[in-house]
Amino acid sequence: MISFKEATQIILDNVSVLPKVERSIGDVVGYCLAEDVVSGIDVISYRNSAMDGFAVCAAWLSKCDGSSVVVLPYRDTLFAGDAQVTPFEEGVAVKVMTGAPVPDGYDAVVRFEDTTYDDKQVTFHQAVGDNAYVRASGEDVEAGQKLFTAGDRLGPLDIGLVASIGLSEVTVYSKPSVLIATTGNELVPPGDVLPPGAVYNSNLYTIEAMVSPLSRSVRHLTGVDDSVEQLQTIMVSDADVIVTSGGVSAGERDLVIEAAEAAGFEFLLHKVRIKPGKPVYFARRGNQLLFGLPGNPLSTAVTCAIFVLPAFKKMTGWKDYRLSPMPARLSPDSIRKTGRMLIWPGSFTNPGGEIIATFSPKRSSAALSALLGSDGLIFQSIRDSAEPPTIKVVPWDQILSS
Repeated sequence: MISFKEATQIILDNVSVLPKVERSIGDVVGYCLAEDVVSGIDVISYRNSAMDGFAVCAAWLSKCDGSSVVVLPYRDTLFAGDAQVTPFEEGVAVKVMTGAPVPDGYDAVVRFEDTTYDDKQVTFHQAVGDNAYVRASGEDVEAGQKLFTAGDRLGPLDIGLVASIGLSEVTVYSKPSVLIATTGNELVPPGDVLPPGAVYNSNLYTIEAMVSPLSRSVRHLTGVDDSVEQLQTIMVSDADVIVTSGGVSAGERDLVIEAAEAAGFEFLLHKVRIKPGKPVYFARRGNQLLFGLPGNPLSTAVTCAIFVLPAFKKMTGWKDYRLSPMPARLSPDSIRKTGRMLIWPGSFTNPGGEIIATFSPKRSSAALSALLGSDGLIFQSIRDSAEPPTIKVVPWDQILSS
């Protein structure tokens, strides 16, 4: 068996970043940029009014003090979207709506509610500062400004900003196509009647939910029988990544490895000194990856979290694709002994700035309910001496962020 650290390095060393693609900005949430995004324009590209009001020169109103007023004629009405066609005229205000261009020569806008006016003239009651309620050209974004750097992931709040600089497409790293295959004669789809000796197929939905945000497309084969012939239906897939659950341990029907290597996959690792998830298997065929996850439901979830997701993140261009465990201390009632690194769901508290971790009370690698209420995964180093183990934690929001 190899260590968790060794297994992680083998996997990541065999993962390549997928090719760059051009995608519509309406379909890139969650994608990593392959190139910087630099604005080619000022946003907005002209001075415009921040309020409905009257464009003036601030100097014209310098004598307004509450007791003295200034009365000016006004002309035109400019709306957002109008081209600026109103020439400057000394002592004449211009009526402007929010977003309308402020004509050249005018340096302030006075709100309607701070004036009184009829259809010919407007009375100003107070002075106004230079550039009051005037948005400068490029106030939001300046031409040449870098908004995003290659490797940044675009979120829902980023797309409008990209659109505002006129881009309809951006260059991103592709996401992988995925085939998920859950093996085992005992598996029954949720919703069906559960016969004796059968279990509902939770692993398919666990894996699919975890990898879908990082995938271009996801297909699945369910209830693949424990036979080499049936397993060959998995291995002929042209998906970028194949993820299986079950069939990688030491039982008579654990045949995934045999089928994979008969199909030309190169063995890279099998069995890692961790709990749960010891039988995990990893292979490749050219650039195609195969993750053979254990069949116990909690083992499936944990190995998908610690091995599959970091690989997907690297493939899709993430800069921070590795797990970043944080130092912690176990609560006194949560000590467990094991000859393997323990990677178990648990809860975290942070009294006084120190993270205190508590393992889920469930102790079976088949107990998917150990995930209920957990804050993330707790990593306990191998207890092979009298020294206390090292404890680190990784929150779910880091593991699952997409």
